[in-house]
Amino acid sequence: MIRQLLTLILAFVGGFLMVGAWIWAPQISSAMSSFVSVGPSVSLFADANRLGRPEVAPVVRSCIFRVVDVGPDATKMEPSAAYFILKAGSMQASVAALAGKPDDPRSGFRTVLSAIKWGELASCIYAQDDRELCDPDNRAAMVEATTKFFAFAKQAEASKSPIAGGDASVIENFSDKLLNALKNHRRYGTLVAADFGSFTAPEIMRIMREEKETRDICKR
Repeated sequence: MIRQLLTLILAFVGGFLMVGAWIWAPQISSAMSSFVSVGPSVSLFADANRLGRPEVAPVVRSCIFRVVDVGPDATKMEPSAAYFILKAGSMQASVAALAGKPDDPRSGFRTVLSAIKWGELASCIYAQDDRELCDPDNRAAMVEATTKFFAFAKQAEASKSPIAGGDASVIENFSDKLLNALKNHRRYGTLVAADFGSFTAPEIMRIMREEKETRDICKR
């Protein structure tokens, strides 16, 4: 009974967030722009000058509608609102995984989808010019996208729900691509260990620890 109640509440909240984000896009964008925060998924130990607000990052503006499909009316929605939709969907996946049965295929599907979506966003951001991560907002978006991808990928792997072969290959490809990109940006000095939280995936922290900065491309 408790699990069913949680599921109903989750469905209602998820639907409200999705619809609300569309209807109140300008207000959401304005609120996010004026909200001073390091960001819910960004390391609390990072230098305040290194990390900005991911939802207003220029790279999010460039990439978000490749990840969040809102149809032909995308031009009417603020990128920050679309980013909010992505985060709301991921939150729904996380709560569903906790509230649902371990082998619930719907929970597993949501987790896999979240991993793929964050992997797509992270890959798009990394595809920008390397110096884009010198911008604090862009760097924060990169940290959040990378952190969430590996978190959901690990959650999907631990789930008792089987992952479709195609989805497993997509997640594995994203993992390899993002780890290689992380190595480069660690060497470039655009990303450092302090940018990530203490509970970041061990793959990320191993790269941050083992790779050495060879130059700082953010210094002109």
